[in-house]
Amino acid sequence: MDAQELLQRYGTGKMDFRGARLVGINLFRADLIGINLNQADLEQANFTLAYLSRSRFCQANLARAYLCGANLNQADLVGALLPDADLHGASLRGADLRSADLTLAILLDANLADADLRNADLSGANLTGACLRGANLRQESRTYCANLRGANLRQADLQGANLTGADLSRVDLSGANLQEATLRNTDLSGTNLEKTNLTGAFLTEANLTGANLRQATLVRAKLERARLVQADLSEADFSLAIASDARFTGANLQKTQFPEAKLTRTDLSRTQMQYANLEEANLIDAYLGRADLSNANLRRALMTRAEISSAILLNADLTGATMPDGSKQA
Repeated sequence: MDAQELLQRYGTGKMDFRGARLVGINLFRADLIGINLNQADLEQANFTLAYLSRSRFCQANLARAYLCGANLNQADLVGALLPDADLHGASLRGADLRSADLTLAILLDANLADADLRNADLSGANLTGACLRGANLRQESRTYCANLRGANLRQADLQGANLTGADLSRVDLSGANLQEATLRNTDLSGTNLEKTNLTGAFLTEANLTGANLRQATLVRAKLERARLVQADLSEADFSLAIASDARFTGANLQKTQFPEAKLTRTDLSRTQMQYANLEEANLIDAYLGRADLSNANLRRALMTRAEISSAILLNADLTGATMPDGSKQA
């Protein structure tokens, strides 16, 4: 079947083209709203600027297909094969992409707001500038989770996205918007989060080992039991953040902001905290063994029962601080 025949049949009201072999078909700017192409072979098909909202591509082969600027809002792409597909500027708002294969796909500036991406494979995909507000990438089980390993999400908009349990290890999320995003138990080890906005994000039990969070904003973020071992958090803003029982062992916290942060029972051993701002921080039962707090601001910090005996406090400002023995500095 060629493009002309398909368009003629569609024009007469035929919507069902499931299982059709349409390799390399050219449907540039075609209006195919609601078409059923489930299980169709559409390898290298050209759907550039096509109207495909509410269309069905369940388990279809769209490998290396051209979908630049296409409208795929609310489309059904469950289990679709889209490796190396070009979706630059495509709109997939509310699309169902569960278990879709998007490895190495181009999704620059694509709109994936409210899309369902559970168990989708986005490894190596380019999502620079993409909008994923409210997208669902949460882990359903250990073997059913979104894979974004090696993906590029620079300056992507993920505000409010659900990334619970997702694999984001070594992903480039620099400059991305993750405000209020849910990242509980998410693997962010080795991930680039430089200058990322994580205001109010839920990072409980997240793995941020070796991550780059330089100048990131984590105001009011929830980081209970998170792992930040050997992470670079220099000049990051943790104002009012909750990081109880978190592990920062060996992390770079130079010039990091922690005013009024809750760091109870937090492991801050061997951290570099020179010039860090811990004013009015809650450090009850915190462990600061061998931490370097030279020139740090600990004014009115609460350090009851904290372990600071081997910490370096050279030129630290302890005015009004409550010390481990309960005494208060003048």
